[in-house]
Amino acid sequence: MNIGFIGVGSMGRAIIPVLVDAGHRIFAWNRSRQAVAGLEGVQVLESPAAAFRQDIVISMLADDLAMREVLLSTGAMEAAHKHVIHVVMSTLSPQLMEELQALHDTLGIALVAAPVFGVPAVAAKGEMNILAAGPDDAIAQIQPIFDVLGKKTWRLGNHPVQACIAKIAGNMMITQAIESLSEACTLAERYELSPAAFIDVVTQTLFACPSYQRYGQNIVNGRYEPGFKLSLGLKDINLALDAASSKSLRMPAADVVKSRMIAAVAQGLGDKDWSALATVTRDSLAISQNQDPWRTAPVISSRRGSFWVTGQRVVREGKSYQKGPMYVAWEAPENITQPYPVVLVHGGTLQGTEWLDTPDGRPGWAQRFVEAGYVVFRVDRPGHGRSPYHSEIMGEMGPAFSYERAREVYFPEGGGETQWPFAVDDEAAFDSFIAAYGPMPADLAASQTLDADRLASLLDRIGKSIIVTHSASGPDGWLIADRRPNLVAGIIAVEPMGPAFGDTPGIGSLEWGLTAAPITFDPPLATAAQVRAADPLTLKIPGLKGVPVALLTGETSIFASFATSIVPFLRTAGARVDHLDLPALGIYGNGHGLIYERNSDEAFEVVSQWLSTSVSASSKP
Repeated sequence: MNIGFIGVGSMGRAIIPVLVDAGHRIFAWNRSRQAVAGLEGVQVLESPAAAFRQDIVISMLADDLAMREVLLSTGAMEAAHKHVIHVVMSTLSPQLMEELQALHDTLGIALVAAPVFGVPAVAAKGEMNILAAGPDDAIAQIQPIFDVLGKKTWRLGNHPVQACIAKIAGNMMITQAIESLSEACTLAERYELSPAAFIDVVTQTLFACPSYQRYGQNIVNGRYEPGFKLSLGLKDINLALDAASSKSLRMPAADVVKSRMIAAVAQGLGDKDWSALATVTRDSLAISQNQDPWRTAPVISSRRGSFWVTGQRVVREGKSYQKGPMYVAWEAPENITQPYPVVLVHGGTLQGTEWLDTPDGRPGWAQRFVEAGYVVFRVDRPGHGRSPYHSEIMGEMGPAFSYERAREVYFPEGGGETQWPFAVDDEAAFDSFIAAYGPMPADLAASQTLDADRLASLLDRIGKSIIVTHSASGPDGWLIADRRPNLVAGIIAVEPMGPAFGDTPGIGSLEWGLTAAPITFDPPLATAAQVRAADPLTLKIPGLKGVPVALLTGETSIFASFATSIVPFLRTAGARVDHLDLPALGIYGNGHGLIYERNSDEAFEVVSQWLSTSVSASSKP
């Protein structure tokens, strides 16, 4: 059989002699002709297009970029014989594989994806595992070639992308096996157990498979010669993460491995076997937890920026000033998969940083929403954080936030909180936590009015959104729905200020029920006194009618007790309310700061699930 071969790297040089020995005629093209030199029985081609004049074309190009440069941008397939079968043995992205499928359908050429499990030494023996997906008749025609190259062909479906994703997912598992082997060896060694003895045990019992055996021996002996180049492994882990992102999936273990591999490449190990990432893993395990995160945190790929929602001009003594602008930071994933953006509104006396890293250094909810495919807008409420405050423009300043008040709110003595992210007697950590706090405007109603006005302007700019509030910003969620009911897709109120008509020491009172600022009722009520005097069952708020609301509360916080008052108030108002009470969902020990406590990701998952079932994209304008 005449076989065109495009891309003669280390795997190609192992495979081609096997095909020649089986009696096939090989016509090969490679960007570097030197790579083909010395291969007996091979005719060198002048162009990749010439390969498509053979019976079968096997392409083994390194990555998506090489495939685009060699085959797509050159039009190499456009003059192909209609009977040719193109076998892609490269590991490519699912997106490119689907693009190739569409092109092959247009040209009338059969496409089969057949990536392999096996290093060059295995390929040279014809013992690879071949992952095949494509048209049944095409695979049947080339099965004799697969029988020569591999010990087994695994038929994975009729769509080439199915073999592609199997290879990517499998390679991702191998990298995690290497990470696991390295961590386990280090643990064993610290207890004076020989890593060699440990690897011998586990690879002959629990993990008796080639990957664990091969890479376990590499780690024990410190030998990292290819093998499979680490730089190519990094390419594959990026393919896995990109593929997951396009389907709204997070791969936390893959993120860890990626960071190790990037560090290993930076150390000049890119041409070593990918098990060389173990050297980075073992070094990192010995590093103090206080190691600089800018050196050790996973690399994040996203779009990000900031802008201002401006305030109105006011005149003081003949000069103009701006009152109450609002700083907005935004971040978007490479692939936006969710229909509505998320607006994160911080709690009282705090700032937008409370949605970023947790006090113990883990990613906060801002990153988790981005990872889940949302565009995220994170605000500093007027008079907080980066949003400027001056008492002559904004009004009197409220009290400072004390260490003692922080303890009362977040982990009161005898309160039962067990998820706080640092030891309660860790004064240095407490100093860092308190550093973010400042005063807020003394006039709570005026402050909420500014918040709602600026958030309304933000929604006018970015469109229908999901509002996420925490603590004292809870009233902002109800007020923004009042101002822009058609632009609120849903509200997630985390431990919101309450109870109805309640008073918070040092902050103010909710004179209008759940807000200090005026909100619209139907029938209309002109004053807070009229609201207090009204029959509670008549307090309808048109802006909240039909709005999905999640009220998220922890087990130990006093704010959780407000739910018994807030939930019925919201339901009477017209909202569709779900009380997401964490202990009722099997998540225990949380206090008021649950968005940055040790199990913050568990709480985020509760919110994520609620969004997927309760906030519909069908009404998106």
